Amino acid sequence: MTAAVTHGNDLILGHIGDSRAYLLHRGKLIQLTRDHTVGAGLVADGTHEPNDPLVLELRGLLLQALGSKEGECNPQVSDYLLRDGDQLLLCTDGLTDMVENEDIESVLNSASSAKSACRSLVDLALKNGGRDNVTVIVARYSIPPRN
Repeated sequence: MTAAVTHGNDLILGHIGDSRAYLLHRGKLIQLTRDHTVGAGLVADGTHEPNDPLVLELRGLLLQALGSKEGECNPQVSDYLLRDGDQLLLCTDGLTDMVENEDIESVLNSASSAKSACRSLVDLALKNGGRDNVTVIVARYSIPPRN
């Protein structure tokens, strides 16, 4: 689960599992969450490359998940400061397994609305094979300058 709460220009994220949150800031896509999977752990500890067959095999094996026993559930909670024009993307691995980050960035930069960005990203994931459910939420922020 990945959840976001915004109030003004404050963004608070809660995350556990392998769904993701991204921020498009000044046209650049930034991954805000880290996957809680065995595969991601192998990359993070420096022992394997992201495209290593073992990593690809184990990227769906969760280390933490919503509903785990109390001592085994350690959600990532982070806070960020939003800027005018930022876009927040919350998505399942059905998107990120099928669409490269550069393509996600391009769609977010070119879409005329948050709704059209969602539709384009889902369509792209399905066109690329759509092996899993694809859930996408995009929020666009218009934050007036402080006086």
